[in-house]
Amino acid sequence: MKARLAVMLKKQSNGSYYAVCPELHGCYTQGDTYEKALENLRELAEISIKEELEDGTQIEELYSEESTIYSDMIVEVQR
Repeated sequence: MKARLAVMLKKQSNGSYYAVCPELHGCYTQGDTYEKALENLRELAEISIKEELEDGTQIEELYSEESTIYSDMIVEVQR
């Protein structure tokens, strides 16, 4: 099974990277490099999806490419 998931990576002030997959509860990690953070996130996402499958969740419906719309937005906040 393949799942297309949204990923956000942000470079931290210390040079490491923070990575999060907002579609999976609690799926966030970090790494010393962009590649390591993404690798760590991929491993965590695989574990998270396997756990959901074991709990009986219909993953194919939740994360299929056909059911997901990808976009981005800019939010302006007045101080």
